[in-house]
Amino acid sequence: DVEQGEVADGVLHDVDLSELTMGEKLAGLSLPDENKFRIDNELDSSVPTKPPSADSVHVLLRQALNADDRTLLLDCLYTQDEKVITKSIAQLNPSNVVKFLHSLISITESRGAVMACALPWFKCLILQHASVIMSQESSLHVLNSLYQLIESRVSTFESAVHLSSCLDILYTRVVDDEEVDEGETVPIIYEDEDSAEESEDLESDQDDSDEGSIEAFEGVSDIEESNDMMSE
Repeated sequence: DVEQGEVADGVLHDVDLSELTMGEKLAGLSLPDENKFRIDNELDSSVPTKPPSADSVHVLLRQALNADDRTLLLDCLYTQDEKVITKSIAQLNPSNVVKFLHSLISITESRGAVMACALPWFKCLILQHASVIMSQESSLHVLNSLYQLIESRVSTFESAVHLSSCLDILYTRVVDDEEVDEGETVPIIYEDEDSAEESEDLESDQDDSDEGSIEAFEGVSDIEESNDMMSE
């Protein structure tokens, strides 16, 4: 026997009997608990997202107007809570009111979701700060451009409604055609040429007989008239 060693195939291998096995080493490692991570993620997802408050939106709006930051301004406009909009606009000073008006005019000239988000802010700004806007000389040009923009958009409304009606009619017809079963057989009317010729001959014979009856009736009428004259 060799102490703390083994002989295998004439080779001496040192074996430390006090060394931990692989299983004991793995058990001793402080691996992260997956269940703990899962529970933490569920708790984070279950916490409702707090909507932006009027104070935070007002601060962002003021920063966007002072820095002329369009991206930050759009982030404010995406807030559509009526109470937040009203309170944020109410806290604007006169200089920021004019800046905000010019910014909204440039945004409303575009199309799409950005314009739709800007309209509630535009309405609230005009209702709350009409006196401030009218007191500025530059507001006349801005409001005039806004009026022209509204007129151009409204002028296309009638043609858009007409186009929408035509599309609705076409769509209804397409849907009705699709509802027809493909396996439904359409009746085919076949007209024999011989029968058509016979019907034409019958019609011609009937016309001849009608003409003969009319001539006979006229002859009888002439005879009656001559008899009446002779009797007189």
